[in-house]
Amino acid sequence: MLKKSIDEHENEIPDIFLLAFLLGDPKIREKRTWDDLARSFFKQYREVIYSYCHYDTGPLDLERIRVKEPKLFIEYLSGMVRSGMFGDCSYEELADYIYMIFQTDFEKSYICSILKNAHEDYLHIHDQIRREMKLEPKRKNGIFNN
Repeated sequence: MLKKSIDEHENEIPDIFLLAFLLGDPKIREKRTWDDLARSFFKQYREVIYSYCHYDTGPLDLERIRVKEPKLFIEYLSGMVRSGMFGDCSYEELADYIYMIFQTDFEKSYICSILKNAHEDYLHIHDQIRREMKLEPKRKNGIFNN
């Protein structure tokens, strides 16, 4: 029904973008029926919206991955950044990727803030895992076996 209404207009782009703003609003998405409509709408018009904004959608049509504890998840990633796991990736660049790939319900600026201000314990967790991984070959060879 919505597609039919949009298709009736000579220039559908303004209608698509108005609906994108409306249906993308978090308050609207709280209602199950509106969320269902939004999912259907964005599935139908995602390519149109992206191409009009000059985004390359790539070969896959995937939704962002939902994260149950986004702040904790981002803090873990902060430890990985600090340990150099992502090379010379900046907090800002990683925040962009997190925003693009994961559904956190956070704005990019807040994601970046979490990355920058995460407690040092997240780096220590990563360091401990790295130490354990170095010991793993010795365990497999029986050095630590009793």
